[in-house]
Amino acid sequence: MRNRSAAVLNALLVALIFAIAFWTIGGLPGAGQVAIHWGPDNRADAWIGGSAAYLVNPLTALVIWFLFSMLGTFHVRFSSIFLIQLALQLLIAIHALGLLPF
Repeated sequence: MRNRSAAVLNALLVALIFAIAFWTIGGLPGAGQVAIHWGPDNRADAWIGGSAAYLVNPLTALVIWFLFSMLGTFHVRFSSIFLIQLALQLLIAIHALGLLPF
């Protein structure tokens, strides 16, 4: 591994993404159903559990981290990918928990 500090930073960012996702899942009101398909009349007609929907971003981060580790290409500049995913996960959590003022 060429850059151990970058590898540790990336692993911590991925762990933080998962931590936020699990925090969000635990705070979802009710059944936490998320629409995944809409019919021609714009009404939702297919649903999945909220936990599956909120784990898409963390699982994507984990796959990217795994690919980086297999290639041995950890660099600090790749941390920006995980920082963007972390920001997205925070926005998802804020919206899902109803913490937005609007």
